[in-house]
Amino acid sequence: MSVNNTGGQDHMTGTTPQHRRWTVLGGLFFVYMASNGITLHTLPLLYPELMDSFGWRASEVTLPVTVLFIVGAVTSPPAGWLLDRYSPRAVITIGSVLLATGLISYAHTQSLWQLVAVYALLGLALSLCGLVSNMVMLTGWFDSDRGRATGILLMASSLGGAIFPLAVGSGIEALGWRQTVLLSGLGVGALMLSCAWLLLRDRRPAQSLPNPHSAPSAERGTLPPLLLTRQFAAIVFATGSLWFVIMALTQHQSIHLARDVGLERSLLPTVFSLFFGSSIIGKLCFGLLADRFDLHRVMAIATLILAVALIALSQITATSMTLLYGYAIFAGLGFSGAFTCIQVLIAAHYSGPLYGRVLATLVMIDTLCGALGTQTVARLREWRGDYDMALLGMAMLAAVSAVVILRLARRSHSSVTMTS
Repeated sequence: MSVNNTGGQDHMTGTTPQHRRWTVLGGLFFVYMASNGITLHTLPLLYPELMDSFGWRASEVTLPVTVLFIVGAVTSPPAGWLLDRYSPRAVITIGSVLLATGLISYAHTQSLWQLVAVYALLGLALSLCGLVSNMVMLTGWFDSDRGRATGILLMASSLGGAIFPLAVGSGIEALGWRQTVLLSGLGVGALMLSCAWLLLRDRRPAQSLPNPHSAPSAERGTLPPLLLTRQFAAIVFATGSLWFVIMALTQHQSIHLARDVGLERSLLPTVFSLFFGSSIIGKLCFGLLADRFDLHRVMAIATLILAVALIALSQITATSMTLLYGYAIFAGLGFSGAFTCIQVLIAAHYSGPLYGRVLATLVMIDTLCGALGTQTVARLREWRGDYDMALLGMAMLAAVSAVVILRLARRSHSSVTMTS
């Protein structure tokens, strides 16, 4: 049976009470901060520790997160179907329980394959309580100011990435990594479940005028023709390439800085916090810019900033603190701006009755690209002995994505002109 709770919509006017939608956004903020902030942005801080403890190579220590991406990709379309049909709040609650269970299990792993199983569970959990479910609920509540709301939501994972590494780094020194991960799992579970219970409410998008950017099938409710359009192919290439770059960067930068550059490990939490602290600013600013200016041009600028930061990372040495901190700031801004614009881009082109399934399909493809990027960069590092070739290749891929995004802007402008 379908669930279609308006959750606070004024039936007389069709408007949404302002306080309710911002309360829901606040709940989504904390859910996303806890889930992605720990799972994707803080656990990589443990990689050097795991490599020392178990003697794993870069390709081995990143294998579990590659499995996470694959499981997340495979389970995203079913999650999108559930979100279109049932209560997003209930889906997020189930995912929160699974995420906390996975983190608690992480603390008790004794082998690589046990850690792979834990990350598989985390991948399933993130399909239910991560990006797709958060964006579906946000899109239902925000018919206007969507760019700003998306930027605020995506700031959450960066805030988690800025705060949690410092807390986890201190915990590792005082308690060891196992006890620290255990306490993190308990805290994350309590925060996410309390937000789901107290702050989140369901609401479906209000009926609105046709989206000028959307393919006709997005409005009519038929998915397969939409997936065969040139516009969809261009968006897949641009967003998939960026996920390839972003996920490889976030998963490998700690190994590169600690092992190849020779940076003191006590400085890694500071670099992580500066990186994700800058991305807080980037997500908010680029979200606002996407509301005020051409979305595609804003996204291209963010992507080019990311490309320049990757080149800077390839030139860092253990003594070049200015370049190190400059990299962290610009990489945080570029990564966050590109990632925020990806979500606004998808909503701008495909909001409508199929939005949950379209978003889940794109997240599936993008997540697989992220998994491919993580392992490709690991293999290149083992083959070459360093990350230099991989970083330069990622910078080039980001630059090509910027060009595709700008061409997509021209195509969208032409289609709007022809239909107006």
